Amino acid sequence: MISYVNGAFIELQNAVIPVSDLGLQRGYGVFDFLRVKEQHPLFLNAHINRLYRSLEIMRLQVPYSKEQLKDIIDELVSKNKFAHSGIRITVTGGASPDGYTPVEPHIIIVQQPIAVPPDTLPSGAYKLVTHAYRRQIPEVKTTDYLMAIWLQPWIKEQGAHDVLYCWENSVTECPRANFFIITQNNTLVTPATGMLKGVTRENILTVAKNSMTVEERVITLEDIRGAKEAFISSSTKRIIPVTAVDDVEFGTAGEDSISAILFESLRRMEE
Repeated sequence: MISYVNGAFIELQNAVIPVSDLGLQRGYGVFDFLRVKEQHPLFLNAHINRLYRSLEIMRLQVPYSKEQLKDIIDELVSKNKFAHSGIRITVTGGASPDGYTPVEPHIIIVQQPIAVPPDTLPSGAYKLVTHAYRRQIPEVKTTDYLMAIWLQPWIKEQGAHDVLYCWENSVTECPRANFFIITQNNTLVTPATGMLKGVTRENILTVAKNSMTVEERVITLEDIRGAKEAFISSSTKRIIPVTAVDDVEFGTAGEDSISAILFESLRRMEE
Protein backbone atom coordinates (compact mmCIF):
# COMPACT_ATOMS: atom_id res chain seq x y z
CA MET A 1 0.00 0.00 0.00
CA ILE A 2 1.67 3.18 -1.23
CA SER A 3 1.25 6.58 0.42
CA TYR A 4 2.73 10.00 -0.27
CA VAL A 5 4.62 11.91 2.42
CA ASN A 6 6.47 15.19 1.95
CA GLY A 7 7.40 14.71 -1.70
CA ALA A 8 7.96 10.95 -1.82
CA PHE A 9 5.86 7.88 -2.56
CA ILE A 10 6.46 5.37 0.20
CA GLU A 11 5.00 2.19 1.68
CA LEU A 12 2.42 3.14 4.29
CA GLN A 13 4.10 1.20 7.09
CA ASN A 14 7.28 3.21 6.50
CA ALA A 15 5.59 6.62 6.51
CA VAL A 16 6.76 8.86 9.38
CA ILE A 17 6.67 12.49 10.45
CA PRO A 18 8.54 14.10 13.40
CA VAL A 19 6.99 13.95 16.85
CA SER A 20 7.40 17.75 16.98
CA ASP A 21 4.74 18.12 14.27
CA LEU A 22 2.05 20.63 15.23
CA GLY A 23 -0.65 18.21 14.13
CA LEU A 24 0.45 15.92 16.96
CA GLN A 25 1.53 18.53 19.47
CA ARG A 26 -1.37 20.99 19.09
CA GLY A 27 -3.89 19.41 16.71
CA TYR A 28 -3.10 22.07 14.11
CA GLY A 29 -3.89 20.73 10.68
CA VAL A 30 -6.48 20.33 7.95
CA PHE A 31 -7.52 17.43 5.75
CA ASP A 32 -9.88 16.39 3.02
CA PHE A 33 -11.25 12.98 2.08
CA LEU A 34 -12.61 11.71 -1.21
CA ARG A 35 -13.73 8.42 -2.66
CA VAL A 36 -12.06 6.73 -5.59
CA LYS A 37 -14.34 4.56 -7.71
CA GLU A 38 -12.63 2.10 -10.05
CA GLN A 39 -9.47 4.24 -9.93
CA HIS A 40 -11.38 7.44 -10.74
CA PRO A 41 -11.31 10.09 -7.95
CA LEU A 42 -14.85 11.37 -7.49
CA PHE A 43 -15.45 15.14 -7.58
CA LEU A 44 -11.71 15.73 -7.26
CA ASN A 45 -11.81 19.40 -8.23
CA ALA A 46 -14.38 20.20 -5.56
CA HIS A 47 -12.35 18.43 -2.87
CA ILE A 48 -9.11 20.12 -3.91
CA ASN A 49 -10.80 23.53 -3.95
CA ARG A 50 -12.17 22.96 -0.45
CA LEU A 51 -8.76 21.82 0.81
CA TYR A 52 -7.11 24.98 -0.48
CA ARG A 53 -9.82 27.13 1.12
CA SER A 54 -9.09 25.41 4.43
CA LEU A 55 -5.36 25.96 3.96
CA GLU A 56 -5.87 29.65 3.26
CA ILE A 57 -8.02 30.19 6.34
CA MET A 58 -5.56 28.24 8.53
CA ARG A 59 -2.58 30.18 7.08
CA LEU A 60 -0.91 27.03 5.79
CA GLN A 61 0.89 27.02 2.45
CA VAL A 62 1.85 23.95 0.44
CA PRO A 63 4.52 23.96 -2.31
CA TYR A 64 2.11 22.56 -4.92
CA SER A 65 -0.45 24.13 -7.18
CA LYS A 66 -3.87 22.54 -7.35
CA GLU A 67 -2.97 20.91 -10.66
CA GLN A 68 0.26 19.50 -9.24
CA LEU A 69 -1.59 18.05 -6.27
CA LYS A 70 -4.13 16.43 -8.59
CA ASP A 71 -1.25 14.90 -10.57
CA ILE A 72 0.19 13.44 -7.36
CA ILE A 73 -3.19 11.92 -6.50
CA ASP A 74 -3.53 10.43 -9.98
CA GLU A 75 -0.09 8.86 -9.68
CA LEU A 76 -0.91 7.46 -6.25
CA VAL A 77 -4.12 5.92 -7.59
CA SER A 78 -2.24 4.33 -10.49
CA LYS A 79 0.35 2.84 -8.11
CA ASN A 80 -2.17 1.28 -5.70
CA LYS A 81 -4.78 0.13 -8.23
CA PHE A 82 -7.54 -0.42 -5.66
CA ALA A 83 -11.00 -1.28 -6.95
CA HIS A 84 -12.68 1.08 -4.49
CA SER A 85 -10.87 3.28 -2.01
CA GLY A 86 -10.68 6.50 -0.08
CA ILE A 87 -7.96 9.12 -0.19
CA ARG A 88 -7.19 11.34 2.78
CA ILE A 89 -5.02 14.41 2.24
CA THR A 90 -3.64 15.79 5.50
CA VAL A 91 -1.64 19.00 5.88
CA THR A 92 -0.23 19.85 9.30
CA GLY A 93 1.55 22.82 10.83
CA GLY A 94 4.95 21.14 10.46
CA ALA A 95 7.80 20.37 12.86
CA SER A 96 7.63 23.53 14.93
CA PRO A 97 10.85 24.36 16.86
CA ASP A 98 8.88 25.92 19.71
CA GLY A 99 5.85 23.63 19.58
CA TYR A 100 3.60 26.57 18.79
CA THR A 101 4.57 28.38 15.60
CA PRO A 102 3.54 26.88 12.24
CA VAL A 103 6.45 26.24 9.88
CA GLU A 104 6.75 24.32 6.58
CA PRO A 105 3.73 22.00 6.51
CA HIS A 106 3.88 18.24 6.39
CA ILE A 107 1.79 16.72 3.60
CA ILE A 108 0.48 13.18 4.00
CA ILE A 109 -1.70 11.48 1.39
CA VAL A 110 -2.99 8.03 2.26
CA GLN A 111 -5.10 5.80 0.03
CA GLN A 112 -6.81 2.77 1.54
CA PRO A 113 -9.52 0.34 0.39
CA ILE A 114 -12.99 1.12 1.75
CA ALA A 115 -16.37 -0.54 1.46
CA VAL A 116 -18.43 0.25 -1.60
CA PRO A 117 -21.49 2.29 -0.54
CA PRO A 118 -24.86 0.65 -1.21
CA ASP A 119 -26.64 1.47 -4.47
CA THR A 120 -29.97 1.68 -2.69
CA LEU A 121 -31.09 4.03 0.05
CA PRO A 122 -30.31 2.65 3.55
CA SER A 123 -33.55 1.59 5.23
CA GLY A 124 -32.52 0.87 8.81
CA ALA A 125 -33.00 2.95 11.92
CA TYR A 126 -30.66 5.92 12.23
CA LYS A 127 -31.04 8.17 15.27
CA LEU A 128 -29.29 11.46 15.98
CA VAL A 129 -29.01 13.02 19.40
CA THR A 130 -28.39 16.75 19.77
CA HIS A 131 -25.59 18.28 21.78
CA ALA A 132 -24.78 21.96 22.35
CA TYR A 133 -21.47 22.56 20.62
CA ARG A 134 -19.96 24.51 17.74
CA ARG A 135 -16.61 23.57 16.24
CA GLN A 136 -13.76 26.05 16.19
CA ILE A 137 -13.50 27.67 12.74
CA PRO A 138 -16.40 25.49 11.55
CA GLU A 139 -15.99 26.35 7.86
CA VAL A 140 -12.61 24.53 7.84
CA LYS A 141 -12.15 20.76 7.70
CA THR A 142 -9.65 20.58 10.56
CA THR A 143 -8.19 17.47 12.16
CA ASP A 144 -9.83 18.42 15.49
CA TYR A 145 -12.49 15.80 16.29
CA LEU A 146 -12.03 16.00 20.06
CA MET A 147 -15.70 16.53 20.95
CA ALA A 148 -17.01 13.95 18.49
CA ILE A 149 -14.72 11.22 19.83
CA TRP A 150 -15.23 12.19 23.48
CA LEU A 151 -19.02 11.94 23.03
CA GLN A 152 -18.97 8.40 21.61
CA PRO A 153 -19.88 6.58 24.87
CA TRP A 154 -22.66 9.11 25.58
CA ILE A 155 -24.07 8.73 22.06
CA LYS A 156 -24.29 4.97 22.53
CA GLU A 157 -25.94 5.42 25.92
CA GLN A 158 -28.67 7.46 24.19
CA GLY A 159 -29.27 4.64 21.73
CA ALA A 160 -28.16 6.93 18.90
CA HIS A 161 -25.88 6.50 15.90
CA ASP A 162 -24.37 9.97 15.81
CA VAL A 163 -24.52 13.44 17.34
CA LEU A 164 -26.08 16.52 15.76
CA TYR A 165 -24.45 19.71 16.99
CA CYS A 166 -26.70 22.62 17.87
CA TRP A 167 -25.89 26.15 18.95
CA GLU A 168 -28.26 28.81 20.26
CA ASN A 169 -31.32 26.71 19.32
CA SER A 170 -30.19 26.06 15.75
CA VAL A 171 -28.62 22.85 14.47
CA THR A 172 -25.44 22.96 12.41
CA GLU A 173 -23.90 19.61 11.45
CA CYS A 174 -22.87 16.13 12.48
CA PRO A 175 -19.14 15.58 13.04
CA ARG A 176 -18.71 13.89 9.65
CA ALA A 177 -21.90 14.78 7.79
CA ASN A 178 -24.21 17.61 6.78
CA PHE A 179 -27.83 17.71 7.91
CA PHE A 180 -31.01 18.32 5.89
CA ILE A 181 -34.74 18.37 6.51
CA ILE A 182 -37.71 18.19 4.16
CA THR A 183 -40.57 20.47 5.20
CA GLN A 184 -44.25 19.55 4.90
CA ASN A 185 -44.43 21.43 1.58
CA ASN A 186 -41.44 19.47 0.19
CA THR A 187 -38.86 22.25 0.58
CA LEU A 188 -35.29 21.05 1.09
CA VAL A 189 -33.60 22.96 3.92
CA THR A 190 -30.01 22.79 5.18
CA PRO A 191 -28.01 25.09 7.49
CA ALA A 192 -26.27 27.98 5.76
CA THR A 193 -23.55 28.85 8.28
CA GLY A 194 -21.71 27.52 11.29
CA MET A 195 -20.64 24.25 9.66
CA LEU A 196 -18.44 22.69 7.00
CA LYS A 197 -19.99 22.80 3.54
CA GLY A 198 -19.53 19.29 2.23
CA VAL A 199 -18.95 18.34 -1.39
CA THR A 200 -21.89 15.93 -1.29
CA ARG A 201 -23.98 18.70 0.28
CA GLU A 202 -23.23 20.91 -2.69
CA ASN A 203 -24.07 18.10 -5.12
CA ILE A 204 -27.41 17.56 -3.38
CA LEU A 205 -28.27 21.24 -3.60
CA THR A 206 -27.35 21.26 -7.29
CA VAL A 207 -29.61 18.35 -8.25
CA ALA A 208 -32.42 19.42 -5.90
CA LYS A 209 -32.73 22.89 -7.43
CA ASN A 210 -33.94 21.27 -10.64
CA SER A 211 -37.08 19.87 -9.04
CA MET A 212 -37.87 21.53 -5.71
CA THR A 213 -37.50 24.61 -3.57
CA VAL A 214 -34.18 24.76 -1.74
CA GLU A 215 -33.34 26.92 1.26
CA GLU A 216 -30.04 27.45 3.04
CA ARG A 217 -30.95 28.99 6.38
CA VAL A 218 -31.16 28.47 10.11
CA ILE A 219 -32.80 25.18 11.15
CA THR A 220 -34.24 25.32 14.65
CA LEU A 221 -35.25 22.41 16.85
CA GLU A 222 -38.86 23.44 16.18
CA ASP A 223 -38.23 23.17 12.45
CA ILE A 224 -37.14 19.57 13.00
CA ARG A 225 -40.34 18.84 14.93
CA GLY A 226 -42.39 20.06 11.99
CA ALA A 227 -40.40 18.32 9.24
CA LYS A 228 -41.60 15.31 7.24
CA GLU A 229 -38.12 13.90 6.52
CA ALA A 230 -34.54 14.35 7.66
CA PHE A 231 -31.28 12.95 6.37
CA ILE A 232 -27.50 13.34 6.56
CA SER A 233 -24.96 13.34 3.75
CA SER A 234 -21.24 12.80 3.24
CA SER A 235 -18.81 11.52 0.62
CA THR A 236 -18.80 8.00 2.04
CA LYS A 237 -22.46 7.85 3.09
CA ARG A 238 -24.09 9.63 0.14
CA ILE A 239 -27.47 9.97 1.94
CA ILE A 240 -28.68 8.24 5.10
CA PRO A 241 -32.29 8.92 6.13
CA VAL A 242 -32.63 9.95 9.78
CA THR A 243 -35.40 8.10 11.58
CA ALA A 244 -35.20 10.13 14.81
CA VAL A 245 -33.66 13.29 16.26
CA ASP A 246 -33.86 13.15 20.05
CA ASP A 247 -37.54 12.34 20.69
CA VAL A 248 -38.74 13.40 17.22
CA GLU A 249 -39.42 10.36 15.04
CA PHE A 250 -39.65 10.34 11.24
CA GLY A 251 -40.01 6.67 10.44
CA THR A 252 -38.40 4.88 7.52
CA ALA A 253 -38.00 6.71 4.21
CA GLY A 254 -39.84 4.91 1.40
CA GLU A 255 -38.96 4.54 -2.27
CA ASP A 256 -41.06 7.61 -3.12
CA SER A 257 -39.49 9.82 -0.43
CA ILE A 258 -37.51 12.93 -1.27
CA SER A 259 -34.50 11.28 0.36
CA ALA A 260 -34.74 8.34 -2.05
CA ILE A 261 -35.11 10.60 -5.09
CA LEU A 262 -32.04 12.64 -4.12
CA PHE A 263 -30.06 9.48 -3.36
CA GLU A 264 -30.70 8.17 -6.86
CA SER A 265 -29.70 11.52 -8.36
CA LEU A 266 -26.41 11.40 -6.46
CA ARG A 267 -25.73 7.86 -7.56
CA ARG A 268 -26.22 8.86 -11.19
CA MET A 269 -23.84 11.83 -10.74
CA GLU A 270 -21.09 9.41 -9.75
CA GLU A 271 -21.61 7.42 -12.93
